[in-house]
Amino acid sequence: MSLLFEYGQWIKTSNKIELKAFLLNIWQNRIVERVEKDENEVIDNHYQPFLQFDDDQIRANNYVGFIQNGKELIEIYPKVFKNNPDANKVLMLRHIFYWLDYCSKWKFPFTKSFLLANDIDKFPELIIHLIASQFLETVSERPLMQYQMKEEALTTPRGSINFTRYINQGVSKGNFHKLECDYEPFVFDNSVNRIIKYCTRLLLTQTRMAENQRLLQETLFVLDEVEDTPCTVHDINAVSLNAFYEDYKSIMNICKNIVEQKMYSNNEYDLSQWCLLFPMEYIFEDFVAGFLQTHFDKKWHIEYQKSDAYLVTNPYNVFQMQHDVFLTSKKGLERKIIIDTKYKIRDYTDSNKQGVSQSDLYQVVSYAYRRGCTEVILIYPNLSEERKEPTIFYIPSGFENGVLIKVTAIEIPFWSLQNFSHLTDKLKEHFENLLK
Repeated sequence: MSLLFEYGQWIKTSNKIELKAFLLNIWQNRIVERVEKDENEVIDNHYQPFLQFDDDQIRANNYVGFIQNGKELIEIYPKVFKNNPDANKVLMLRHIFYWLDYCSKWKFPFTKSFLLANDIDKFPELIIHLIASQFLETVSERPLMQYQMKEEALTTPRGSINFTRYINQGVSKGNFHKLECDYEPFVFDNSVNRIIKYCTRLLLTQTRMAENQRLLQETLFVLDEVEDTPCTVHDINAVSLNAFYEDYKSIMNICKNIVEQKMYSNNEYDLSQWCLLFPMEYIFEDFVAGFLQTHFDKKWHIEYQKSDAYLVTNPYNVFQMQHDVFLTSKKGLERKIIIDTKYKIRDYTDSNKQGVSQSDLYQVVSYAYRRGCTEVILIYPNLSEERKEPTIFYIPSGFENGVLIKVTAIEIPFWSLQNFSHLTDKLKEHFENLLK
């Protein structure tokens, strides 16, 4: 197993050609979310953003997660832990899933109490454990019976008679007494349970952890009456569930992520190549938006990825603005704040700039003037347990009104190795002071 950090050290790999081809396939089929979309991008069939290759060495870029390629396992962790000797894998994994809990795109079946009590230190095994626990809980406590379409030749009519099939299969072969019928019995052996059973078998071939094997075997026991049938992404997309089965909708999304990996294997029940990769810039941005939405929506109208205006409107609408988070106060005088997240390790070499890049400042100031907004917040992850004081820049207008734009560059407690269980309280307190 290889352990990497974002933009960390180079390490050797024993299977460069196969690994590179695997990652190219993942990127070209876009199984993972892209950090940014460039409308002028030229497609490069040799490009993938996950790892850098140099002869027989690899280095991580800005994605965290794991890559399982045969017997080779590569785990990638966030760069905020890179230079911290107290960062163990269990605690880093708890942080990652804590952040994902607030993200709108990725939802995983787990609870905070489970993560605090768990000491699994392998990324793939933790993912399998979360999925297996949810599979078993759902199929055991809320078994799904569903109408399942069947096509069958019967001597007694049932449902509707398919005359086209009756002529082709019955009359033409002398089986006049057998009617080709289409009907929908209410059964446990349905497409949803077949998909779950198939994904359970896939995960069972991959896990080496006894507890995971037990959970998956118990799931198979509950689904014993369900037919063993390999499934595809098309089968999952064809599933229709009403709102009453919200937990099964979540499971179908998980199954889709698992089955998508099958394009890299010829064996129907082999999952020796699979991965789970998250772009950390997106996670940081999504986490901040989700945290604000969860804890501050009573006082603020929170808009994520607001993109309803352009910098230029004459003669054409061009240079569309997109704010990571846009806040508008719900009470009292209308107050607007633009929040821009920067998943960067700030460089304090220039004490006047305080690790804020010129291009970042140009961007948010232009957005603020266009929005008529005088408050901008640049949010960075903390570099250590002791956070630096906010840096405030005042940007004067060259016009007669002399409007000042206040840009606050601040680190938030994005992680804590000493006090992880109270991270939510610390972060709430931090934002409350910031938005006063």
